[in-house]
Amino acid sequence: MNIAILNYHRIGGSGIVAYEIGRAMAEDLGHWVHFIGLEPPFRLRDNFLDRITFHRVEVKEYPVFDYQPYALALASQLSEIILKNEIDVVHSHYALPHAIAALLARDITGRKVKCVTTLHGTDITIVGAHPSMANITRYAIEKSDVVTAVSNSLKRDTEAKLGIRPGKIKTIYNFVNTRDFNPDLKKIELSQCKDTVMILHISNLRPVKTPLDVIKIFYGITKKLDLKLRLCILGEGPLQTEMMKLASELGIGGLVNFLGSYNDLGPLIVTSRLMLLPSKQESFGLVALESMACGVPVVASRVGGLPELIDDGINSCLFESGNLDEAVEKSVNLLKNPDFYLKLSQQAVKTASTTFSREKIIHQYESVYR
Repeated sequence: MNIAILNYHRIGGSGIVAYEIGRAMAEDLGHWVHFIGLEPPFRLRDNFLDRITFHRVEVKEYPVFDYQPYALALASQLSEIILKNEIDVVHSHYALPHAIAALLARDITGRKVKCVTTLHGTDITIVGAHPSMANITRYAIEKSDVVTAVSNSLKRDTEAKLGIRPGKIKTIYNFVNTRDFNPDLKKIELSQCKDTVMILHISNLRPVKTPLDVIKIFYGITKKLDLKLRLCILGEGPLQTEMMKLASELGIGGLVNFLGSYNDLGPLIVTSRLMLLPSKQESFGLVALESMACGVPVVASRVGGLPELIDDGINSCLFESGNLDEAVEKSVNLLKNPDFYLKLSQQAVKTASTTFSREKIIHQYESVYR
């Protein structure tokens, strides 16, 4: 098959999943894959992969436009790519603007190309839920040939918020590439974390991820454990300065390191002992899955799709959203009980490598394409 994939190139779960789908379709299943966007998916930039082509969307600036018309430029150039490369399926990650652009490109070409749309969360919980965008988001979903959501939680939310008929949306879970995330990866020895128990948080440091709660939970852990602890933050975002200020006010500024953004996360994850994820909302929680695949248990809030991934007390731990005392208690219990920790670590790896493996999930997407 000839497959076109539309996704945001920035660091984030949707871009990672889109890239890994394309990579597996080309590497493992022998299909031809065309990524289309403003920039290549960030994991593709440093790698040349056979059967994968990137097409850059050129957006022209005109005085008459207050904003660059990316969706229209994408639709126009996608229509040319469909015709030139005999595209069979366009897979859009996010309803807006990608699914709308795909539907428009199909109409322009007059070809019977199929349109698959995957919902990742933000396109529904924030963009699609806004009254000004609800109708067009609903249209994109209803007109797509197949719509998938990354969790049953997101599927239910979409049906409720937009009035989508039951049966239209199919759940296909996110997945992890265990070649890049596994317990046997070579650890990165961070000089500032030498001889310490490293606790990790990875996110875009936005309010929905409640990164200030990460600082508070870590502070609570330091008060209950007589261990040499260090918190490492991977990612950048608007609340970073406030996190630094809070850590300083609590007297733990010297124990918190902000490492910025990294592409190759696996070796950093296996260096840590625990992943904190106290989000207000997670449609799935890809970083939790990647951590589990590395054998690093997660302490996460019981929201969204996380309970579909995490079996509390079996492969990681869940706490009620906003209950930081419970988060501290479960973190401390993990870190001071080696046998319990080992049990959860081993089961986390098993869950990631079976239920949520790339090999299993990618065949579900291929079946949808066919």
